[in-house]
Amino acid sequence: MGGLGGTLPIAASDFAMKWDSLYKFLFGVCVFFFVIVIIPMIYFCIKYRERPGNIPDRSFTHNLGLEFTWTVIPTFVVIAVFGWGWYVYREFNNVPPNAQEIRVVAKQWTWTFQYDDGKTLVNELYVPVNKPIRLTITAEKADVLHSFYVPNFRIKKDAVPGMFTTAWFQSDKIGQHLVFCTEYCGADHSNMMAKIIVLSDEDYKKWQWGENVEIPPPVGLPWEDRSQKKAEVFAPKSLSGLALKGEKLVHGLGCMSCHADEKSPRIGPSYHGLYGKPRLLADGSTVIADENYIRQKIEFPQRQQVQGFQSGVMPSYAGQLNTEEMNALMAYMKSLQ
Repeated sequence: MGGLGGTLPIAASDFAMKWDSLYKFLFGVCVFFFVIVIIPMIYFCIKYRERPGNIPDRSFTHNLGLEFTWTVIPTFVVIAVFGWGWYVYREFNNVPPNAQEIRVVAKQWTWTFQYDDGKTLVNELYVPVNKPIRLTITAEKADVLHSFYVPNFRIKKDAVPGMFTTAWFQSDKIGQHLVFCTEYCGADHSNMMAKIIVLSDEDYKKWQWGENVEIPPPVGLPWEDRSQKKAEVFAPKSLSGLALKGEKLVHGLGCMSCHADEKSPRIGPSYHGLYGKPRLLADGSTVIADENYIRQKIEFPQRQQVQGFQSGVMPSYAGQLNTEEMNALMAYMKSLQ
């Protein structure tokens, strides 16, 4: 952890250092005025308190020079703070023309990142070091308000349904940087986190071509160290055709934040071994997970609730998938046997 007195996360962008400098100045000003105003005030309140037989001298009314000083000096301090803050804020909103654009879509409770080359990732954003990155941020139209916040970069921007907002950063710290949602958005708000993974230029080019690269360790925050693991390849080479399209859809829709394609479930049931197997429902009955069951759970997730899982968490995808996309999802489910 870095910053003043260990209270601030590590500064991993140019913005972070500029905001931290302003913060330290404000903190120093507050400490200075506390010392020269509050401490003497407490002392005077005790020393000159009302006591029997002590008659105060009421002839002293004011001191023009003192009043002028404590009016002018704070005014200049406030003007300086405003000018400094406006300068940094203007830079934050002035996106460099050579910035790489990445689109961010918020949805209960995932962050989806879309690249110009067609890659779509959920809760993981890969970027090169020392390169400006423009984030075009929005939320699903039928969703709620979210807020994209990266403590290490000191950037925060609302994700508003039906509206686009813009933020940008340039990080000089290779590693994993945590992303939070800082606008309460429902039951799983506290788990709506993502990672911005800053890679060296060489590793980022390898990742763009689908090669495995070492994921650098987390920076500044005490969370899981994945430094020895490999970067996930977006399109596994074991899948092809319709199943591959279905796998891309699953990632693009943010399904993998609640479900898994391995045997261990997350918030929702695992997709592994799901198709064609019996499912025990909350009412004690059993149903076979065939095409009709899977489609119904996608479009109307509150029906036929699976035993052992919380109801009311998954949003409805009714009307969001056409027949071809639904068939691709079925093919992907069948491939996970």
